[in-house]
Amino acid sequence: MLTPSHDGNFTTPIHAALQARGLLPTDHLVDTAYLDAALLVSSREQYGVNLVGPTRHDTSWQARPGSQAFTAKDFQIDCERQSATCPAGQRSQFWMPAIDSHGQPVIQIKFAKRDCRACSLQTQCTRATPPRRALTVPRFAQYQALQAAQERETTQAYTELYARRSGIEGTLSLGVRMFDLRRARYLGKIKLHLQHLLIAMAINLTRIGRWLADEPLTQARPSAFKRLFSNASPLSA
Repeated sequence: MLTPSHDGNFTTPIHAALQARGLLPTDHLVDTAYLDAALLVSSREQYGVNLVGPTRHDTSWQARPGSQAFTAKDFQIDCERQSATCPAGQRSQFWMPAIDSHGQPVIQIKFAKRDCRACSLQTQCTRATPPRRALTVPRFAQYQALQAAQERETTQAYTELYARRSGIEGTLSLGVRMFDLRRARYLGKIKLHLQHLLIAMAINLTRIGRWLADEPLTQARPSAFKRLFSNASPLSA
């Protein structure tokens, strides 16, 4: 019986398998599911691999478009002194190691109620009753690695590097559309692995045949939203 598992649980096993074959990459381009703060650190320290991919978005109400509220990025966090400073200049009252709902080690940061209650920026910061801002961030090295990864995402170098991932995305799309890659035709891991190997062979043969026939490369299709936007007539004044 196959049990569903989160993609991030396989990042380390994938690196271990690649290391055993001497195939570890310097940069490993992954999607968001295979990347988090802890994996950024462990991949680098254990395997010398630089995980490259989009980090998870902040899902708090403060990060919603147009909220103009303060997110965790607006706080100055000093891991060495175990302290955080809010946009109003107040320092945190508590710094507590904890474990989040995913079993990952985190730091819970809380500010004093008296400081939040008297703050003129309260409505941009917290909706708690009584008013008190709390933050949850990854621990020490993980937090620094996550901050570095988020800053990297804003650079042109990251955009150019991550664009290389379009190759595997195209391969997955081909496998899904032509060879039912997401459909398990057999029961059991061994048979399912054989199916995946056969699909991989079919994809390679298909691409070789197209290359020998000198077929032009397929251009990426625009999304439905983009097509709708491009076909919309401009508004009259």
